[in-house]
Amino acid sequence: MKVIALEEHFSAARVPGIELPKSKEAFFSNTCVGAPFHNDKSLLGEIGEKRLQYMSDMGVDVQVLSTTTGQALNSDVAVDYCKKINNYLYEQIKDNREHFLGYASIPTAVPQACADELERCVKELGFVGCMVGARTEDEGYLAREEYEPFFAKAEELDVPIYIHPGVPPEAVSEACYKRYLSPKVGAALSMYGFGWHVDPGTHMLNLVLSGVFDRHPNLKIIMGHWGELLPYFLDRFDDALPAEFTGLQHEPSYYLRNNLYVTPSGIYTPELLEYNLKMLGADHILFSADYPWTSTKGIAEFFANPVLSEEDREKIAYKNAEKLFHL
Repeated sequence: MKVIALEEHFSAARVPGIELPKSKEAFFSNTCVGAPFHNDKSLLGEIGEKRLQYMSDMGVDVQVLSTTTGQALNSDVAVDYCKKINNYLYEQIKDNREHFLGYASIPTAVPQACADELERCVKELGFVGCMVGARTEDEGYLAREEYEPFFAKAEELDVPIYIHPGVPPEAVSEACYKRYLSPKVGAALSMYGFGWHVDPGTHMLNLVLSGVFDRHPNLKIIMGHWGELLPYFLDRFDDALPAEFTGLQHEPSYYLRNNLYVTPSGIYTPELLEYNLKMLGADHILFSADYPWTSTKGIAEFFANPVLSEEDREKIAYKNAEKLFHL
């Protein structure tokens, strides 16, 4: 069975002419120790034989490659650097489209440039959508008027926006995650331990409640880690934020069931698959391994889950992705 993985990463650090800003918070090599990256530091930057071998070992046929570097760039360099990153990715994958597809890096620090770069990447480079790393340069979300042309362009091109976690603002991390813990544990909790799953979920709710999907009903958003907690609160959102209160055309759960697509991002817990099948349906679940940040183990067992019909198994493995990306 063919498998397309939608959230697979590469490093922009090796792109010629790019001087990346220092990370807001260092990753710690003694956490997520099952991840392939922590055993071989070259994997994140490599788009070649090592990656293809891991894909073969994992049973993944196609990776959609991405980086969230675009949201770490300030307005002085964001447009130029995103173009360089996107051109670099194109050069790396153009002769191996059988195994690699690309998401555009978007210069969100310059809102008026986002739509043009997305269109260039889709029409000229053949990319299948874009990846946005949670927050913009000023640590805000995309639920603002200046990003309306970007949403309109994604809707017009009929390509998805993948909202990926990013580091929460320092004030949020300090108040919620770091105050009572050691620096190492607090930093991990604020990021991949928990904090950066809450943050993109909040981002998506801001898009919903600000009316983005009423204005752009065919806009498609992908989120990893089983929807960053959102599927578990569908009824609560409708009870607390009904349409007559928000002024939206529908209840919040309508947008989360119609405009949102989710992937596991390497979290293969069978009960989570079963829950999301019930709450969102197989048509809105796709696959991702979150390479090389998560363990390579568990993919075969994930697809062998007896709750999956053969039709749903194929949808999640590749058919939903082929439909979403017009492959």
